[in-house]
Amino acid sequence: MDHSELKDDAESDQPKESFLKVIVHSFFVIPFLIAVFGLLLFAAMHLLTSEKRSAQDYLKDVKTGSETKRWQSAFELSKMLSNPKALPEDSGFYQDMLSAFEQSRHDSSPLVRQYLALAMGRSGKTIFVTPLIKALKDADDANRPTIIYALGMLKEPKTAGEIEPYLNDPDARVRSIAATALGNIANPASKSALKKVLNDPEPNAQWGAAISLAGMGDDSGKTILLKLLSRDYLAKFSEVDAGEQTQLMLAAVEAAAKIKDEDLMDRLTELSKTDRNMKVRAQCLKVIGK
Repeated sequence: MDHSELKDDAESDQPKESFLKVIVHSFFVIPFLIAVFGLLLFAAMHLLTSEKRSAQDYLKDVKTGSETKRWQSAFELSKMLSNPKALPEDSGFYQDMLSAFEQSRHDSSPLVRQYLALAMGRSGKTIFVTPLIKALKDADDANRPTIIYALGMLKEPKTAGEIEPYLNDPDARVRSIAATALGNIANPASKSALKKVLNDPEPNAQWGAAISLAGMGDDSGKTILLKLLSRDYLAKFSEVDAGEQTQLMLAAVEAAAKIKDEDLMDRLTELSKTDRNMKVRAQCLKVIGK
């Protein structure tokens, strides 16, 4: 997001290269595990030796820290601002965020700008709408998906028209995230554009469009939702693991709840009895009212 895309993952929302495409080459595994172990050790020591940090502390590090510290602090800030209780009340803080975001266009690491954009989106503050729209027009390939996703989180209806053109972007990842963002914004004027994406050659884009349309009460993507509610269908995508299958199915269940189609309800009834994941079963039971 990236619906898992489908949902706003508060732990790490750096936009995925597609909804669920994760390709891991075996010769990266051991170095990766070593790096993860080192990071966990560092994190444990940090927790033991440091005091609880505020949003202002993280923002200060974004502005003055080393390259690595800047993007890590921006990441922590994006996580913190997903909690409404952690949002600073001082309006000056958000002006400082805007300043940091503007400065990040010159940063050598795109991660700083990406995580700041996510922090802006998660804050829910409309002050960030216009700056993000401006940034989207000038965004490079690395930052474009994140900015689109951040705009989607702000849910400002007027931004739908700025995002719709990206449903035709050459990059399948951008098309997928644009479809998801438009679903978050839920501007009815976007329905016709999203319906065209139901025929996109990229499955992730189709899935995002179907779920987004359902969220607006439109059943045009019913056939795709029925597919998403089938593990046999999802199993055809080797890059989609069992956990990702479950997240997709949960998103499809939530979408089906918005349109109450008879065929979809029948599928949910079946899944409530047979699916191997208890979360899926419970969600289906909740929707069908049993």
